[in-house]
Amino acid sequence: MIRRAFASLALCLLPLPTQAQVARDASVMDASTDAPDAAVVDAAAVDASTDASVREVPEGDPLIETPRSATEIAMLTPRQCLRALTRADVAFERVRWGSSGMATPVVVRGPIGGVVFRASRDPVVHETMDCLLALTLVRYARFLRARHVREVRHLSVHRPATPDDVAEHPLPPRHAGGLAIDAAVFVFDDGTEYNVTRDFHGRLGAPVCGPTARVLDAPESRALRSLFCDAARAGIFHVALSPNFNDEHRNHFHLEVARSVSWLFVR
Repeated sequence: MIRRAFASLALCLLPLPTQAQVARDASVMDASTDAPDAAVVDAAAVDASTDASVREVPEGDPLIETPRSATEIAMLTPRQCLRALTRADVAFERVRWGSSGMATPVVVRGPIGGVVFRASRDPVVHETMDCLLALTLVRYARFLRARHVREVRHLSVHRPATPDDVAEHPLPPRHAGGLAIDAAVFVFDDGTEYNVTRDFHGRLGAPVCGPTARVLDAPESRALRSLFCDAARAGIFHVALSPNFNDEHRNHFHLEVARSVSWLFVR
C-alpha cells in the first residue's frame, strides 16, 4: 500500500508514485493487517498445487490513464457524499469521531448495491469506512452484480491511524483514512467462492492487467483477474494492488479511492 499525504480535500493533480515508494509504503501498511482466517489458505500450498501444464493467455485490453469514476467521487464534499449515499439506498449511520483520520466516517449496516461487504471472520455487517469509499463501493457493487457476485469478504477496511499520524496528516490516505478495502474472497450467486490466495495464480512482479499480462486459462483465475482488471479499466478505484505486486498482497486485492488525485495505479 502507498504512503502519500493529502494536504486538503481540494482536487489537484499529483505525480504518480514510484514503484519504490509504493513498495516501501505497502510493507509498512500491511505489517498491521490481521492474519487471514481459514478461508485464506497458505500461499506456498497454492504455488505447489498450480498445474504448470495449464496454458496462460493474454489478460485483456490496455488500462485507462484516468479513473474518472473514482475521481468524480473523490471530488465530493462530505455533505454531497452523504446525500449520494442516502440516495443509493445504503443503510448507514453517521459517526462523529474526533481524531479517527476519516473526513466523513460512516458505519454501513447492510448490503451495498446488493452486495454484502463484510470482514472474513464476522457474519454481521457493521463496516466502518469513509463515505467516499462507501459510495465507491456502490459503483463497484454494480460492477460485481453484473458478474453475479453477491458477497465480498475482506481482511481490512479502516485501520485507525496513530495520534502522531493524525497530528501530521489530519486526513490520512488508504486504510487509516477509511478509503481502502482488502478484498480476499468473492462469493457468487450460485455459491461458488473464489479465494484470492488460492485461486488468483499470479506471478510476483509480473504485469497484472493489459495485453502484456498473462493469466492462467482456468475459470477461477480468469474470473478473479476480471474482477480486478475490468474494475481498473472502468476507473472505479484510483489504486488496485494484486498478489503480483508484492508478497504482502498475496492474499487480497487492495482497492482504494484517493483524495486529490486523478491518476490510476495498478500493479
